[in-house]
Amino acid sequence: MKQVFHIFWIFIALFSTYGMSHPNIEAVKTNTNYLLIQESSLPIVDIEISINSGSKDDGSLKGITNYSIELLHQQKINEEKIIHSFEKIGASYSSSVNRDSSSLSIRFIKNSYNIDFVSNKLNEILKADNLDVESLEYTREVIINDIISRDLSPASIIAYKADEEFFTGTGYSHPVSGYKNIIEDIDIADIQKHLKNIININNIKISIVGDINENEAASFISRSLYNIPVHKKNISTINKLNYKGNGMLNNISHDSNQTHISIYIPSITRKHKNYYNMLVANYIFGGSGFGSMLMQEIREKNGLAYSVYSYLLPYNDIGILKIGMQTETKNTKKALNILKNEINKLEIFDISNQTIQKAKTGLLKSFESRLDTNKKMLRNLSAINYYDMHDDYFENYIKGINSVTKESIISSLKSDLDFDKILVTTVGNN
Repeated sequence: MKQVFHIFWIFIALFSTYGMSHPNIEAVKTNTNYLLIQESSLPIVDIEISINSGSKDDGSLKGITNYSIELLHQQKINEEKIIHSFEKIGASYSSSVNRDSSSLSIRFIKNSYNIDFVSNKLNEILKADNLDVESLEYTREVIINDIISRDLSPASIIAYKADEEFFTGTGYSHPVSGYKNIIEDIDIADIQKHLKNIININNIKISIVGDINENEAASFISRSLYNIPVHKKNISTINKLNYKGNGMLNNISHDSNQTHISIYIPSITRKHKNYYNMLVANYIFGGSGFGSMLMQEIREKNGLAYSVYSYLLPYNDIGILKIGMQTETKNTKKALNILKNEINKLEIFDISNQTIQKAKTGLLKSFESRLDTNKKMLRNLSAINYYDMHDDYFENYIKGINSVTKESIISSLKSDLDFDKILVTTVGNN
């Protein structure tokens, strides 16, 4: 019976693999900084402009990248904010900043007028010639209010306090939005200097998904980047993990009936050769919802939490395996003991081949679902673009997952997870 079950999961994996239909990725006019997936089922175009600078590049002005990017769409042209001009044609614009990069995203209905209009407005955004003090002060107030709110939320507190401890001495240690006392002192000259440094042709990648052909995409990109300066590509300082892992619990007192728990284990970055081994291992450990080891022990067997999870967080320079949950304060000690036991089980990894095969199948099926809308495709294409992985990406992902074995996972866990440098952080009345 076990042999039949094992063959069944192999069949399902093969069926899922060969049943996938993957979009074709084009390098626009052979320039691999600009990637395109043509999808003409709807007259919609989705675009993401990625800037290879994030909060890790803030320097001493913690939060300045986020502050600067938030100001770009508030520039006024002929007394009208650019964000409002987008709304007039029904375009949807957003921006975001993470630790490694920043992005500007826009979705609009495809027609010749909109293509010209949006590309010209994006060019004005990127030139950043129309910043004003009024928008600077308005955005400062918004960011400061967000920072104040951050310090009232246990979930937010544990996230940035754990980062401060774990990533100490690196560009990853501070919150993306920065700190109140620093944001209060940033002036428009600081913003202009920072934008001039991070916005240049060699620091930008563009990903496009939708009803637009290669020639149209090339023209759109050319207009969007017209007269944007060409500097040497920004080379960030390589961040190295300084956390020594003293094994002590880092508790942050907060008036709450629930205790939030966060655990960091040093791991690998996205382009590491063992990434797929870690992906499968994490799926089994805490990344697959109700079927995971963590969910079975914490929720199903002990009823200590509604949700418990783990995921890989592979920054450019430092990767971590992150575990998170919250529980009633009275159950904190018990929950921590169970989490410790489950981490020990992960390290040993005495997991059946059937469970591993089931995890591989689950990952392949979820991979397919990440490509079923334009927005999802754009999100994946942007990541592919960012990591320079456009050559046979979809085939390589499938091959990578299918190549994972129990032996390769065990070997990877020994070399790629540093169980001696685990950081445990709690927030609550402990």
